[in-house]
Amino acid sequence: MTLFPQHRALRRLLAVMLAGSALASQTHAAQDFLQTDTVVLKDGTEIRGLILRNSASNVLIETGREELEISKDNIRRIIDEPGDDAATSAVTPAGRLPHWHSIVQDFRNHDATRTFRPVPATAIDNGFLRSIPYLSYRVNENAEMNIYGDPEDPVALELGVYGRGAFNRRHRLTVREFLAGHLGSRREIAALYALDLDGGEIRAGRLAIRCTPPGAPDAYGGWWLCIYDPARLEKARVGDKAYAKVTRPFHEVNDRNGSLRAQSDDTMLDSALNSMSGTMPWLRGFSRDKAGVLHVAGAPES
Repeated sequence: MTLFPQHRALRRLLAVMLAGSALASQTHAAQDFLQTDTVVLKDGTEIRGLILRNSASNVLIETGREELEISKDNIRRIIDEPGDDAATSAVTPAGRLPHWHSIVQDFRNHDATRTFRPVPATAIDNGFLRSIPYLSYRVNENAEMNIYGDPEDPVALELGVYGRGAFNRRHRLTVREFLAGHLGSRREIAALYALDLDGGEIRAGRLAIRCTPPGAPDAYGGWWLCIYDPARLEKARVGDKAYAKVTRPFHEVNDRNGSLRAQSDDTMLDSALNSMSGTMPWLRGFSRDKAGVLHVAGAPES
């Protein structure tokens, strides 16, 4: 079992290799969340999205910006199309970063992801990612995914590992393989695989790929692999007051080894998400029990 899912990412990698230059002509709209299911309410309202759970009492559906839990008492009809999970995301065009939903679905659909939950974003006060609002998710115990800027059109995508895993080459290779599945051209993939995983940066067209080792000032003890758009990065920065509303000091959320503190996923997370209300999608976390059954966390209080 590995840290990150690989089977869907590898399928995207193969799709990129086969599609070749045709990817360059795709528009960014191809990244949009594809709404494959419909829930028809008794008042005639139609809610389109992806059904995550259909139980005897309710339906959990993801609309692309939020997850709604709807009682069966309010539902007239459910139109769900079975089968191909690949229909929930699209291949990323060259020079762009993937929609947040495409990334999350890779985690959600792989048994190796035992837990995936939102955590408070910690303040980055130096380096190229400073002062850019972002969504942060903890994957299993010691891995983290961060999506910077608009989650539907990110300026940066970052995966990292804390603790002993930050020095584990197998973990680094797995992170690289995962990110390769979300790139849109052979040039970008080649650049990613040419990058030194002990640290450095390389350009591939409009994108840059940077590896930050644990000892770097802006690594906060973790090992990070980041793909970003330098041309849009500066525009995504916000002022100190706005940034403070959506982040917390690193030591309040994590211990010095990068492990989450016990209280870090309650009040602080609610406060940060409320500050982002209307601009960031709400994504519940999820976990798997010993039998491998996926359990989705409860909805936020209104």
